[in-house]
Amino acid sequence: MVEKSRSFAASSIQGQAMPQAKQKLVIIGMGDTGVLCAVRLSRQFDVTAITTKTSLVSGQELGMRLTNPAWWRKHYKISLQRYRRLQGVRLVHGRAESIDIVSQHVEVQLASGEASSVPYDYLLIASGASNGFWRNDRISSDDEIEAGIETNAERLRNARKIDVVGGGPSAVSVALNTARQFPESTVALHFSGQKLLRGYHALTQDYYAHALEQAGVKVHPNRRALLADHQIDQLGSGQLTFEDGAVVESDAIVWAIGRMRPHSDFLPDELLDEQGFVVTDLTLQVSGQNNLFAIGDVAATDPLRSSARNWAYRVLAHNLGRCAKGKEPNRMFRPPSHRWGSVVGPQDDGLRIHGQSGGIQRLTRRLVDRLLLPLVVRRIIYRGVD
Repeated sequence: MVEKSRSFAASSIQGQAMPQAKQKLVIIGMGDTGVLCAVRLSRQFDVTAITTKTSLVSGQELGMRLTNPAWWRKHYKISLQRYRRLQGVRLVHGRAESIDIVSQHVEVQLASGEASSVPYDYLLIASGASNGFWRNDRISSDDEIEAGIETNAERLRNARKIDVVGGGPSAVSVALNTARQFPESTVALHFSGQKLLRGYHALTQDYYAHALEQAGVKVHPNRRALLADHQIDQLGSGQLTFEDGAVVESDAIVWAIGRMRPHSDFLPDELLDEQGFVVTDLTLQVSGQNNLFAIGDVAATDPLRSSARNWAYRVLAHNLGRCAKGKEPNRMFRPPSHRWGSVVGPQDDGLRIHGQSGGIQRLTRRLVDRLLLPLVVRRIIYRGVD
């Protein structure tokens, strides 16, 4: 009887269909959007993530990064090993050098200097873009990142005259946070347009024009600064020259002008627009490519490239999952009429979230620190962070 039972068990096992191997998904870039997609796809796919950093180093809240680096580091620089849904993801520390869309391989320069070839069934391009010293695609160790954060924060802390160049949310965040944290310093904001915060509702623009004035920031609209290409990649000092011939001396010059350089030099030209951004459909598929997707600052989804925000990662994860099952993608990414969200990060009196229609929702600092960041962001949005 025992032998018969064993024989039956063996034949039952042999008769069962072996579980299918998961399809291979390669994600290039593990910034904010790359991680958000990875944590939603890691159970459906065999995921490999190619990343120049071993931590998520967020591009958000630049003003807080420079003026309160300890707080910023706690919430916006997190080792990829700490994300629970990334435990089964193969992390490749290196930089994508090229892709072959025929053989479906990504060629990678590893941090060790060696080369590697990574195969894929589906490819997600979330490699981002550079637009300042705080965002780049250099292969970096954690120690190098830490040193950069501390060096820039110390330089700003010791400066007595600070000039911020740019009119977008990063520039406004730096100017306002600096003026509030270091009231003994003189802070000036220079930008080429008539109004701050292009793409935001007029009420939001007016709100921050008033807030900057109240904080003592000297605001100079219609003032275009001249720069060499290398200057944008560092926190500078010395002379700042403008198109009208004016020259000012500064202890710290923060370039936050939104001059975006997409991290797309590893991609074939036929996938890119004339500026080097990846051309996508509303489904966030790369145009003409069923198994290639793109999201975030590298993707030419709309003039403001707003798929880095606005819950686009949900659209992408849903559509990619359907494609893997042989189904057509059926969700579309539609950018909002105006930009929305936090502009300067949590302040002493709370966090202000500006809506598309110009309305403001304020959360108390206690609510932000005890509920929003640990529960909503880490546990719900990122699906668990140790």
